[in-house]
This record gives sequence, C-alpha cells and structure tokens, in this order.
Amino acid sequence: MVLLGISITVTLIIVIGLPIAAGFWLNKKLGVSWQMITYGVLGYFLVQVLVSLLYSGLVSLIPNWIAKGDNQTYLLSQILVNVFLGALFGVLIRWLGMRYFKLESLESAYAVGVGYGGAESIMLVGLPLLTTFFTMLTNLNIDPQTTSLDPAVVEQLNELWELDFYIPLATAGERIAAFIMHITVTILILQVFRKKNLLWLGAGVLLEFVINGLIVGLAEAGVHFGWVVLLGLVFMAGNLYLLFRLNALQPIFAIFTKPPQDEMD
Repeated sequence: MVLLGISITVTLIIVIGLPIAAGFWLNKKLGVSWQMITYGVLGYFLVQVLVSLLYSGLVSLIPNWIAKGDNQTYLLSQILVNVFLGALFGVLIRWLGMRYFKLESLESAYAVGVGYGGAESIMLVGLPLLTTFFTMLTNLNIDPQTTSLDPAVVEQLNELWELDFYIPLATAGERIAAFIMHITVTILILQVFRKKNLLWLGAGVLLEFVINGLIVGLAEAGVHFGWVVLLGLVFMAGNLYLLFRLNALQPIFAIFTKPPQDEMD
C-alpha cells in the first residue's frame, strides 16, 4: 500500500509537473512566451469538442454501432475512429492555428506541442488520477459495515489499493512517450511552412494515428500491460530520432553545450 501510494505520487508529479516544467523551461531558455504555449492548450480543448461532436454525429448515422459495444470488433472500431478523429483534427487545428498566428519558427512549434501535449497529459491522466488518489486516501480505513458509500464503490476502492505498484509508473512512462509524440507531430506540421508541402500534414496524422491506435488497440485487445508500455518506449525513441533527423533538437543541444558565461568572459 505504501509503495503504491509513493508510485501514484511520483506519477502525478510526472504527468502534471512535467508539462508545466517544460513550459517554464521553454519560457526561460528559448524565450517562448506563455501565450504561444496557451495556443497549444486551447487547440487541445477545441479538438476534443470537435471530435465529440463528429463522433456523436457518426453514432446517429450508424445504427446499433454503440449498442453493440460489447462486441470486441465493434468496440475496437469505435476506439480507432476516435483515435483517427483525434489525430486528424489535432493536426489540422494546430496547422491552422500556427498559420493564423504566424507561429512558423522552431521555438513556437515547441511551444504549441508542449501546450497541446501537456493539456492532454493533465486532463486525460493527471486530474482524474489526482481525484481518484484523493478519494483513495480519504477512505483509507473505510469500514464496509458502517460506511454510507455504495458497496460497489467500496469494492472498487479496495481493488485500486490492490494494484501493483509499478502500474502507475508505467502509465507515467506512457504519458512521457505521448508528450514527446505531440511535440514531434507539431514539428512535422512546422515542415509544411518550411518546405511548402502539405503532405507533411498527412505524415503528422499518420504518425499520431499509428502510435495511439496501436497502443490503445493492443491494450483493449488484452495484451499484457508491460508489452504495451515497452511499445510506447520504442515509439518514444523513434520520435526522438525523428526530431534529430529534422534538426529540431539543435536549439536544445545548443543550450546544453553553451559554455558558462564566466568562461566566455
């Protein structure tokens, strides 16, 4: 129980603290304004609204699609459609926003990517996990015989405390991989302005759809959690290599290799 509590705390620090720390780092080291980062955050929320509206429209057009959600094939199709819509709108909204606000530099692309990926990390995992952990702690010594909570809730809380301690940490690893992926996708979008070729938008959609689709699909198919996390780490390494090939890591390398000011003097 103690190890699980520590694990969840570390995970919360990562999934909530990492995006915020990345924002401060960009602001201080690369001179990126918080306004640029906010554009990425707003883009994420706009994408969620659009995906929700379009998905609801598809549900109304396809009879029994949701009703057959207990069927593995139907359920997987629903998940993949959601993932594809998220990837498609995520790329288009970022591209339109970067074009409208003239965010066509590498630094601004990092800002939008950090804002977008950070918002996803905090909203999708950080805040729900924080709420759940708070509930777990406030009902730590709950007595099923005297509590006013629903028995199903009591059972769920007991199951949560029985989780293996490494599961939250594995989730944190997956979130780091997803965070880097969103930065990579935003850098791919940047290539549209640099190379004057809209095909880079397709590359961004494909990258996000393949990564999220495989991870979510395999997890839903019941593949062991460890293999799913390992796949996420492999994708993270691939994204970092892609950033390197696109010369997107140069500003970061320059900061870490820059000699101290006193040596320069």
